[in-house]
Amino acid sequence: MLFENLAVDRIIIHEVYRRLDDKRPVRPTFGDSLLRLDDDAMEVFRDRIIAAMGSSSQSMEMAIAQFDAGSAVQIAQDLLATDDDCFVQESRRFAEKLTNVQMSRNLPGGVLLVFAGQAGNPAQKIVGTIKAETHSRFRRTPAMQLQYFKDLFMTPQTKLYKIGVFGFDGTEPAPSLPEGWSATIYDSHLTNSNRDGAAHYFYEAFLGCVRPENAAHLTKKFYEETREFIKKLGTTEERKSDLLTGLYTYMKVDQSPTVELAAFSNNYLAPDLRDDYALFMDRRAFPANAVPKDTSEIQGYLRQRRLRFSRNIQLTAPPDSFRDLIEVREVEGEVAVDEPGGKPAPWTQITIRDRIREQE
Repeated sequence: MLFENLAVDRIIIHEVYRRLDDKRPVRPTFGDSLLRLDDDAMEVFRDRIIAAMGSSSQSMEMAIAQFDAGSAVQIAQDLLATDDDCFVQESRRFAEKLTNVQMSRNLPGGVLLVFAGQAGNPAQKIVGTIKAETHSRFRRTPAMQLQYFKDLFMTPQTKLYKIGVFGFDGTEPAPSLPEGWSATIYDSHLTNSNRDGAAHYFYEAFLGCVRPENAAHLTKKFYEETREFIKKLGTTEERKSDLLTGLYTYMKVDQSPTVELAAFSNNYLAPDLRDDYALFMDRRAFPANAVPKDTSEIQGYLRQRRLRFSRNIQLTAPPDSFRDLIEVREVEGEVAVDEPGGKPAPWTQITIRDRIREQE
């Protein structure tokens, strides 16, 4: 889901707390009215959400697994149908639900913002939740003194917040849940190799979402479409070989649990190719957000990298060996004897940074 044209109509803030030493829950503190933000504050709020949920962030589209009475998406559906006064009251259900699922004493408290508005093109109605941990900070005043702020949150310097956004496509009459609804989650832990319980409790226990079952299909689509883009480039075979090596490295060697267009583009493509790549993948309907990496359907492709030449000449090696030990260059060859005055055909120069270990 795209968030660039995000508009927020209603926001309310609640506070949730860490469980007591005996693991009993602490009742949330509920906000009693909608927040009224001035234009500058609303712009900052929008910018924080867009930066987190955008294509270059640690966000992920997920499948909605829980949609019965009391589920997060059912609360979101109810909020879309309320006036402002009812929105204030009904949004408390999110704070109560988050309090109930934070079973561990290790899970911190924090503020819980609930907001509603529109996003995407065409615009979809959205309901979102943000759990933000608070932190302290000093600020220098013009008089060269220090001001101490105790309960700051969602500042550019911290990633101590998680976001979940439900989007509804506006289908009328409203279908049964979860049809017509999508879910996008932001959590800085989602793209770390070690996923911890915090991410799990937030997106699964609280929001009722799971990683999509079609992760293997999306991973295969990413690999095949990216490979097709590289092969169609009007550039040298040497450059294509380098790009394909980068793709193999990203799919097999890189330990990130997600695949993402922006991450691959920024790390492996030259700046002059990035816009064309984004447009190519958009036309192939590949999502801009990160998706879980599941290489189970492309294991056969990733075991070996292979270069084929004429007369049945092949060079085969594992992707990491290609990256570390093999250099491929296109060089100018010689003019064929039977074509005097012709243009030299390109040759391929392969350098292997190792000695021959065995011959057959």
